[in-house]
Amino acid sequence: MAVLKDNAYGHGLELMANLASTYGLQKAAVKNLQEAKMISHLFDEILILADHPATQAVSSNISFAAHAFETLLLFPKGTAIHLSIDTGMHRNGVREDKIEAAILRIKERGLNLKGIFTHFRSSDELNSEFFWQQANFERAKVLVKELLKKHGLPSIAFHSCNSAGLLRTQSLGSDDFARCGIAMYGYTTLHPMIETPALKPVLSLWAQKLSTRTIKQGERVGYGGIYEATCDEVISTYDIGYGDGFFRFDGHGELFLANQQTIKGRMSMDSFCTGGDAQEICMFEDATALAKHFRTISYEIITKLSPTLKRVVI
Repeated sequence: MAVLKDNAYGHGLELMANLASTYGLQKAAVKNLQEAKMISHLFDEILILADHPATQAVSSNISFAAHAFETLLLFPKGTAIHLSIDTGMHRNGVREDKIEAAILRIKERGLNLKGIFTHFRSSDELNSEFFWQQANFERAKVLVKELLKKHGLPSIAFHSCNSAGLLRTQSLGSDDFARCGIAMYGYTTLHPMIETPALKPVLSLWAQKLSTRTIKQGERVGYGGIYEATCDEVISTYDIGYGDGFFRFDGHGELFLANQQTIKGRMSMDSFCTGGDAQEICMFEDATALAKHFRTISYEIITKLSPTLKRVVI
């Protein structure tokens, strides 16, 4: 299941959905109904992970994640759902002792139960919590299969692995599919001591030149004049800023671009300055270094990129 939520992690929802479909993927996961409708023609099933129940009829290939027992009262009859099981993350999901009550409610309300799933809290970390949660989900699966038979309900799909879980185990186990997100885009958060395939980030961010000038020694650049030239130098301004979703660099310290040049001075809303006069410049090919600079994770760097930025497949 290709996880395409949040504008495909900033890569462009429709673009990445078309690529995923072209490569033969038949299932996708998105954040909300708006995203699901945009790509519903491309997949056999689309799972909405983080939206409230729809009040209107939706396409038959769209399913909703049901994250709580109480939520089951809100779905209209006939809604396709995947029930979330809390196996230890304690963010969403029905606890094991509530599973039978949930299945009874699903049957009473005429909901279409298509799947049972969970989410791992530590699949990328060097500890045993991943295996503990796996064991909890396996136990829940046995219970669910017994309850489906007991209450005359059809068989369903089971899924648990995120990118880190799949890369760590190299197997679906007894699951039907995995929900692969960040790894599709070339990143992994696995602990370095866990063997990981070499992944290549698929997105690079390029800026186009707006203007060029020569500044003299002692002249300062941008808001607050943070950067001061130590000699006469050529400075160019490029068309990406924090308004485009790139993190706001405050001009202090050094922020390196892909070619190891630095941003000169404070980043503006719609532009930044750097040395030289190249017509275009690559801001990053791998978000990992930027994530370290801004003390965050690669997910945040790429998902913040504005949907209005032009995206081109090469």
